[in-house]
Amino acid sequence: MEKKNRIVYLLLVSFLVLMVIMTFVSRVMNESHIPEVETVSPASGNLKLSALGRGVVESGQLLDARISEGVFTEDTLYVRGYFYDKAYMDGVSSGDEVWLSVKGGNPARGILVAKMYDYMEDVIEAVIFPQEGAYAVGQEVEFVHEEARVRCSCHIPNEVIYQEENGDTYIYVLKSREGIAGNVTVAVKTLVHIVIQNETRSAIAEELEMSTKIIKKDEALRDGIRVREREW
Repeated sequence: MEKKNRIVYLLLVSFLVLMVIMTFVSRVMNESHIPEVETVSPASGNLKLSALGRGVVESGQLLDARISEGVFTEDTLYVRGYFYDKAYMDGVSSGDEVWLSVKGGNPARGILVAKMYDYMEDVIEAVIFPQEGAYAVGQEVEFVHEEARVRCSCHIPNEVIYQEENGDTYIYVLKSREGIAGNVTVAVKTLVHIVIQNETRSAIAEELEMSTKIIKKDEALRDGIRVREREW
């Protein structure tokens, strides 16, 4: 009887050891199939602007009494447009040098002749004299100031932003959740609203915590999927 009990005991111990080994192997196998991701953090501070505003090339007499330098009674080639945001005109004065750019062309110098408030449209108008380059009447032009920057409470790299077909933009944020095997990390789809964007970064309306971990783009990502952060 004692011998039989010992055999049962050994079988039970062997079974438990085997279960532990199988659980460990299963976890390792599952871990190997979990996408490994890299993360970045949001930042705050000044964001360099790629463009202050947009205008159209016009030609002729510019009869506008709001321009402090006076009206232009002779036919003149100029750019007339508006600042994308009223805050963008801060630090930019009449007489400053700006850079004009057209699609597919190189930036060319211009002089900001005037900036005026349009009460009807609630925008800041701009009048610019091109100093170099060839322009055609009706051509659309963007303009920027060399030191144009705006303070943003939260901006993120463009490389982490996705866009839906309807134009909505979103990111994936790394979050910790309770799972059967304890805490796990998952990718959470989070909508964001872009306020300003340059070539590398975008200011967003959402004020994310600086400790937020934003996942870099990956084809395998979807909302709620389990991921693991790459360790360096």
